[in-house]
Amino acid sequence: MSTRSRVVKALTRGSAALLAVALFTSACGSDGGSGGEPAEPIAGRPTPTDQKPDEKVKIAMIGFANNPYWVSVKAGADYADRVLTDRNGEVDWIVAGDNIDVQTVSSAIRAADAQGYKGIGFFIAGEGNCADIKTLSAKGLKMGAYNTLFDCVGESGGTINYAQEQYKAGQLAAQEMIKAAGGKAGKVGIIVSQFTAPGSEQRRKGFVDGLQGSNLTLVGQGVEAKDSASNTFAAAQNYLQSNPDLVGIYATAGGPFGAAQAVAAANKQDTVKVIGYDITTENIDAIKNGSMYGVIGQDAFGQGYNVAVELFNAAVTGQAPAQVTQEATAPFVTKDNLAEHDPATLPLGTPGAS
Repeated sequence: MSTRSRVVKALTRGSAALLAVALFTSACGSDGGSGGEPAEPIAGRPTPTDQKPDEKVKIAMIGFANNPYWVSVKAGADYADRVLTDRNGEVDWIVAGDNIDVQTVSSAIRAADAQGYKGIGFFIAGEGNCADIKTLSAKGLKMGAYNTLFDCVGESGGTINYAQEQYKAGQLAAQEMIKAAGGKAGKVGIIVSQFTAPGSEQRRKGFVDGLQGSNLTLVGQGVEAKDSASNTFAAAQNYLQSNPDLVGIYATAGGPFGAAQAVAAANKQDTVKVIGYDITTENIDAIKNGSMYGVIGQDAFGQGYNVAVELFNAAVTGQAPAQVTQEATAPFVTKDNLAEHDPATLPLGTPGAS
């Protein structure tokens, strides 16, 4: 069996196992919260209101389960459930389905409304989801979006939109790629989720613009991998085989460790730098073994925790946070500063560690 076949099979098995675990735990979460012991609020994050409602206030957090990013978002939602349990609150994690698009997210939002939730937080797949925010906010529901910043969230009556500023993150990735190349000329490949995914596209455009005027040139405008580590591995391998002067691979979404695996399999980790997103176990392991140069965090934990707590507060008090649009921290993590961001060594929910 070839090295590629072995690695792709391993990545596929890992993704399948992750999906199975996420689906199982999400099913538990959507049936009465995480079920964990009560917990104290996390310093540096939104503080739950002291006002205790007379009846339980349930918050739905809608996500998916196709890559490790979701494990961190769900962990945040589950922890918020533990924090709010003594305050007569509950947070349920709901997996919306297989396809991440506006219609799928909209269907999940409407289903949560029908189940009587007082607040709904969701991964926003596009501006089309703001129509749901407008409709349900008018009914008194508190609506929160995460992962991508859209002006229409606040304009439609939303309570909170918490996410990384993704165009700016793409520019940061470009700056770091230029530094990693050491001023050397060469080519860089881009691997995206899909070109219709707004967050991934913002990151791609920021990176493309950020490389302007440098010695680095792009191999086309990018290829799709649909958040799959095995697809990312295959795309990275194609870049490696077709471009002897390749110096970098930039992955905008889920499964960037697949690119790191391809670089390691080709024994080119010293000459080809991989930059991706999310401070996950898989990506941190790749940074530690040298197959990935660095990742940009987006506070995935906070996208679950912060949004859930802010929605609960708004549902109980009737008061929205001072700012609807809230930009998440986005540290660039390499082997040099890993100790400051490694979730394996820091308390769960530490800002800057997801």
